[in-house]
Amino acid sequence: MKDDELRDLLSDTVAHVEPRYALDEIRARTTPSKRRWPYAASGGFLAVAASVTAFAVLGNDAPPRATDPASGTSSSPSSSPSPSPSPSQSTPSTSVSATALPAQTVAVYFVGSTPDGPRLYREFRPADGGGISDLEASLVAALTSDPQDPDYDNLWPLTGTVLRSAELVDGTVRIDLGNIGTGEPSTVKGRGLSETDRKMAVEQLIYTAQAAVQERLPVQFIYQGNPVVQVLGVPTSEPLVNGPVLDTLALVSLTTPTEGMVVDNDQPLVVEGAGNSFEGNIVTRVTRPDGTDVLAPIPAIAAMGGNKLFPFEATFDISGLEPGQYVVDSRTDDPSGAGLFHEDNRTIQVVD
Repeated sequence: MKDDELRDLLSDTVAHVEPRYALDEIRARTTPSKRRWPYAASGGFLAVAASVTAFAVLGNDAPPRATDPASGTSSSPSSSPSPSPSPSQSTPSTSVSATALPAQTVAVYFVGSTPDGPRLYREFRPADGGGISDLEASLVAALTSDPQDPDYDNLWPLTGTVLRSAELVDGTVRIDLGNIGTGEPSTVKGRGLSETDRKMAVEQLIYTAQAAVQERLPVQFIYQGNPVVQVLGVPTSEPLVNGPVLDTLALVSLTTPTEGMVVDNDQPLVVEGAGNSFEGNIVTRVTRPDGTDVLAPIPAIAAMGGNKLFPFEATFDISGLEPGQYVVDSRTDDPSGAGLFHEDNRTIQVVD
């Protein structure tokens, strides 16, 4: 199925999905002592997002520790996670609406279109701070939520798949899913799915889980404590490693601003992201919604080569912009001149 057909399918169908609430069940399986990360629409949330950006968007190198901005200390996944419930103890869980998860901040991957086919883009999302782990919170969001950016898609809500539990055990992330099809589906809810669609959906969960534990660990999909042979037709009997970064992730991904962010024109607009481009060149523009430039584009060098994305930054003086809606767009270089660049953009609201 073509990318634009999948996009239409998702936008038409996901709006009618009404996940049920199961947060209390997930909390009951986790310890009550959990750090809290502050959240504010334009302040604390971005500070928290920046603290985990280095791993969530870069690559397969050994990741830095995530820093808790509230304490200034580093943290790492627990070395002694709570044990999995046995099959006889497990009961099916229902999904949780991402809008019910307001306090933690997690990195969640979604699918977007590029000249090289579907690739993963990452969003930092507010999630629940009431006792569930970052790992479970991020996977709940990946399975049930719509992307904030309308350019991205999420196949998972169409499948009805829910999270039963997720934990780190002996160097492997174990994800226990419910309501999954173990066969080779050609359709979801009567709609056609390509093999690429299904593989990319599985990569969504792998990359999201790895961002949560801050390490490129293998992921084992299980059902009621036992490995499942296939998830959406993708073989999963053995633990899976992530697909190569430069073949799986979009080659440019924005961290800030976030979609719909309100920006004061008294302050510089700082654009941050990660990318991998020809000669390292990433060009960022600020335009009107119709694509008309309102400020001079700013090139930044993000480096190139290697199996990872490199950070870049561009700062704009927006003091001359009238209040209104604008688009921030960052894209890779395209030496061919054929428009084969990767890009990521955000719509922002500028105010006095």
